Amino acid sequence: MSNNESLVTFTTPMLKAIANPLRRQILNTLSAMGSARAADMAQVLDMPANKISFHLRELAKAEMIVEVPELARDKRDRVWKSAAVAYTTGEVGEREDDPSGMAMGAYLGQVINDEQRRLHAAMVHGGRHYSGEETGEAKARMMTSDLMLTMDEMRELIRRLEKVIPAFRKDLEEGKVHSSQPAGDREIWHVMTLLNAESLLNESHAGQQSSQNPK
Repeated sequence: MSNNESLVTFTTPMLKAIANPLRRQILNTLSAMGSARAADMAQVLDMPANKISFHLRELAKAEMIVEVPELARDKRDRVWKSAAVAYTTGEVGEREDDPSGMAMGAYLGQVINDEQRRLHAAMVHGGRHYSGEETGEAKARMMTSDLMLTMDEMRELIRRLEKVIPAFRKDLEEGKVHSSQPAGDREIWHVMTLLNAESLLNESHAGQQSSQNPK
């Protein structure tokens, strides 16, 4: 795997590696930071550096992160970065070592749990923020849009969206994004883009109704 490919399909070893919740957190943190040592992430995550190091090695075995020797202070210094800008679930049948889709199913189940927790926290925060219970800047933003698209047009939209975060990250690294706050005030922000066909939602509702109202 080449370093920082734009989009990499999950392999079964990758899915198994990030089945561990802490590893998912470490991978997300490393991706947000760009590059870091175990000690750097230990400070951000408030965890022991040796624990972070263990999970970094496991992520490296799964080829999800790589070392960046040009950023190391000496031969013993280990600096890591994500091996890809982003990952995709890929197509059905791509993982021949997981024909039943068990590894992917387990991963998606955990993603659902992660995103439900994030959405719940964001909605609770939003309610408190807009009611005046919590002051200061809102710590969550939600944007929704509805488009009439063919499948080809949807794929083109995905292709364009995939370029947004890497381009913004590069502008950040090159100091092109103005901020009145110092870099030390940065915290990790989670960005998720979900494209969902309305028919899928309708099918889900139909299935729920039929199960709740059996003939």
